[in-house]
Amino acid sequence: MSNVCRDLRLYLRLLRLLGLMCWHFDSEHCRLVATPTSERYAVAYAGLMFVASTGCFTFAHLQPDRFHIAIYNRTGNFYETIIFRSTCLVLFLIYLILYVQRRRYRDLVEELLRLNRRCVGSSTDRQFLYNLILYGVLTVVCFGNYFHGYSRAGLAPLPLALCMVVYTYAYSVLCLLLVFFVCLKQIMAAGLVHYNRQLCQGDLDPGLRGRQQILKVCGNELNECFGLLMLPIVGLVLLMAPSGPFYLISTVLEGKFSENECLSMLLTSSTWDSPWMIMLVLMLRTNGITVEANKTAKILAKVPRTGTGLDRMIEKFLLKNLRQQPILTAYGFFALDKSTLFKLFTAIFTYMVILVQFKEMENSTKTINKF
Repeated sequence: MSNVCRDLRLYLRLLRLLGLMCWHFDSEHCRLVATPTSERYAVAYAGLMFVASTGCFTFAHLQPDRFHIAIYNRTGNFYETIIFRSTCLVLFLIYLILYVQRRRYRDLVEELLRLNRRCVGSSTDRQFLYNLILYGVLTVVCFGNYFHGYSRAGLAPLPLALCMVVYTYAYSVLCLLLVFFVCLKQIMAAGLVHYNRQLCQGDLDPGLRGRQQILKVCGNELNECFGLLMLPIVGLVLLMAPSGPFYLISTVLEGKFSENECLSMLLTSSTWDSPWMIMLVLMLRTNGITVEANKTAKILAKVPRTGTGLDRMIEKFLLKNLRQQPILTAYGFFALDKSTLFKLFTAIFTYMVILVQFKEMENSTKTINKF
């Protein structure tokens, strides 16, 4: 199993199965090969997703009343239709980006797979496997929450089926990209560990060259490719995050369920967004690239000075490169690290307060109209 995860083959198979990155992995030469069959599969799958997401978006836009839940308030139902249409739109954008720039993504992933084969040890292999197991468990939890929540809420059969398919599939696709991005970051961090060890052993030239190559890939290709994908994904999670607590406040805490259903709906609504939030936190808190990149200065500071050209090389490197922080961003809008977590939770709480205010305004309007 470790060998399978070492080349991220399970991830690549899942990505190919979902039509995201349709390449054949040549394990002997560590290459990603785009065959005519895989190209046709990518075109057909992308076309199918464009039609399906557009159809679901159009249906929800033209008939939003079909998605209304009887026990829910008007604000909540309107908010739910926005989430459904936004999910369809994000799926459309993700497949469009991955298909249009598929060759660029292939080159990036191929380069990191080679780095993985050269530098990554068994401990990082286990992290890849643990990430995949966590993703699988949370996908099951997500499906169970959606099925139990919408069926118990009394949603009609057709919109229930659409919500189940769209939301579960969106979680499978978007969070697979998130966890794959986490693995790529872990590969780069492990590569920096490898080259830092070379520096400690006195191999300065290959160690510095390898370090700079990794940071160059991190600052350019990884930022450009996956930063563009993270922008709509994080935006969608930010939009969806208040839905569970708001449903809890609007229905369960207001006694709109019987005593037999109250406990189960309390559990479902309180954990409604947990799978999304756990994957988002996993993606943002994995910050090993910055940690390992900053260790280079401490290592070079301990290198004994010899009064030769080696000293000048170290000083030149320190002056030019160590101030460059390897910052991953969502296409320049915000940093993809732990510093963003507080901002995201603050934004989620703010949206939650706004929704509650709209709900109170709705209740006040209903009370006034009665008189």
